[in-house]
Amino acid sequence: MILLKTSLTICILSLSIAPVHAGKVWTDFSPRTHGSAQLFKNCFSANDLAAKKGERNTRRRGPGAYLKPPVVKRPRLAPAKLSAEYRGSIRRVNVGTQKIVALGFDIGEQNNDFAGYDASVIDTLRKYNIKSTMYVGGKWMATHPERAKQLIADPLFEIGNHAWTHGNFRVLKQQEVEDQIWFTQAEYEKQRRGLADLECANSGMNLIPKRIATFRFPYGTCNARSLKQVNDAGLPAVQWDVVTGDPSKGQSARAIERALLNVKPGSIVVAHANGRGWNTGKALKSAIPKMIKAGWKFVTVTELLEMGKPVIAKTCYENRPGDNKRYDRIFGRGTGE
Repeated sequence: MILLKTSLTICILSLSIAPVHAGKVWTDFSPRTHGSAQLFKNCFSANDLAAKKGERNTRRRGPGAYLKPPVVKRPRLAPAKLSAEYRGSIRRVNVGTQKIVALGFDIGEQNNDFAGYDASVIDTLRKYNIKSTMYVGGKWMATHPERAKQLIADPLFEIGNHAWTHGNFRVLKQQEVEDQIWFTQAEYEKQRRGLADLECANSGMNLIPKRIATFRFPYGTCNARSLKQVNDAGLPAVQWDVVTGDPSKGQSARAIERALLNVKPGSIVVAHANGRGWNTGKALKSAIPKMIKAGWKFVTVTELLEMGKPVIAKTCYENRPGDNKRYDRIFGRGTGE
């Protein structure tokens, strides 16, 4: 993989940023890496990683559109312990004036839906060596196992939990919320084991986390009970302060680019890489070089959380409290079942 000189400079500079909360977020989150460069190189060729015809498209019928509950419904690993300072809805992180940002890309699908894989997004991030957090749905991992393993192995990307079938956590019942969380944690373990079983994965698995470490609510919705359930599962609930609006077909690449160029120190961005970020790939191709030139450094969400004090809200919303209540009417349970 050929990296731009500018990207290498950004990567080197980012290593000098000292985390102020190192070791405090998760008592057993180790190692503090997100993948293995050597394993990634050994296991996936350029042809493997290349965009496949039609894979960005979503569909409502055919293989994978509907999936039964998984056989393994709970992860092997017990929940991590989450400290009080990370409980609540995390909007951004206070890092002072440091030009640090965390890009978060949602990759989920419902249970009447086979979502896509947007290679234009992933390829641009790889081209410029941009660290990001992929908030991946459990069902999406189950229906896209090859792409899931690639993302898990890539040291640029951290995997976050985006629920099993993209449920609306404000209306789901208590057991349904538990299933959405734990089915996904278990599926990650399954995909990680599948990666470890590959002959090419003879070294580097120790650098790949054994569990998913953060959570993002589908639709950005929660209530007090479901927020507590996520935190009790050892998962910080990570939202955003920069909304790209990319699921809207009317949101132009230029508008998405403006949102990205409007980040602030410690911002967390929400965008999509499952084929429902309609102009995201085009926007990134233009915005990322400009952000690099402006001195922005890109980190994963867990890295950002350890670099400053999280800004916490008591509720979940898009831009202001209460602005996503319409999703209860539009999506209901939101799982597609």
